[in-house]
Amino acid sequence: MIKRRKIAILGGSFDPIHAGHLQIAKSALHIGMDEVWLMVTKDTPLKERTLTPAIHRIEMIERTIAPYRHIHCCDMELRREGKSYTIDTVRELQQRYPDDTFYWLIGSDQAMQLDAWKDVEELTRRVQMIVFTRKGPQVKSSYPLVFQPMELVDVSSSEIRNGEKWHYLHPSLRRYIAQNGLYLDSFIRHHLSAKRYEHCVRVASLSVELAQAHGYDEKKAWQIGMLHDLCKEIGKERLFQWMRLFFPEQCDEPPAIWHGYVGSILAKRWYGVEDPVILHAIYHHVKGESEDPYAMIIFCGDKLERGRGYDTSEQIALCKQDLHRGFLRVKQEQQAYLKKEK
Repeated sequence: MIKRRKIAILGGSFDPIHAGHLQIAKSALHIGMDEVWLMVTKDTPLKERTLTPAIHRIEMIERTIAPYRHIHCCDMELRREGKSYTIDTVRELQQRYPDDTFYWLIGSDQAMQLDAWKDVEELTRRVQMIVFTRKGPQVKSSYPLVFQPMELVDVSSSEIRNGEKWHYLHPSLRRYIAQNGLYLDSFIRHHLSAKRYEHCVRVASLSVELAQAHGYDEKKAWQIGMLHDLCKEIGKERLFQWMRLFFPEQCDEPPAIWHGYVGSILAKRWYGVEDPVILHAIYHHVKGESEDPYAMIIFCGDKLERGRGYDTSEQIALCKQDLHRGFLRVKQEQQAYLKKEK
């Protein structure tokens, strides 16, 4: 006689998956589940946010769960047309796997929103819902829930997207996120003021235009543009600490230049960039001492972005026609300006 498998489903956007998700999945195995399936949602009916493309979310899940034989990724909801609700998934699972018993794993925040779930009465009749929650007083519910108190990892996907608590990510994910430019917009928005963020977006947009004009990688140009002022607002004292640690020989240069040097370090440490071309371009974007194509693109993009308050259309047109000539023109004008302003 074939034993009925006890399969626990942990649904979510996993945008991205982190140590908190993995902790719940492993805990479910410890309380007697035979397998845990991570059910990747196509959208989030109770949240208004555009999700990262599923291909990236699945890849990050697969990298994270690779060492665990009894934890699997399930794309059933991704393949369903239209809005996808938990009750629809449960019905399909029970139809496709009638010899297995399914459980649904949720957090206490979801338990408090069950009234908003579609056909929740039928749902709680069909599957036992297990609530993984922090130790202490439990959420009161009119539904038949099983509570599993535990010491939950203090991290959320939104914190990860903002560039916080990245130590709760699987090590390979930091590299994957940087390589694909994931969460870059929210990462920069979180680290900079609104005014500086908008400047970075304009620089990135113009950098993409210049890269496109000359056949260079537009995604790489966008990433450089978004990251070039990453540490512009961390303060002179913190900048000096980084300078003294990594660039002691350049500490005598004006502090207004430091953020280019330090940015090349923090783009790697904070966001995970390993591409030497990106780091090189960030390093040189202030003084324009490199004629690497991407370094020239970001130097021109930074100085000519359309929010500067003066007409840069002539210089932009020259850069699109001849990047090197445009770069030399912009650099010459920048040097003349600095000399005038002393």
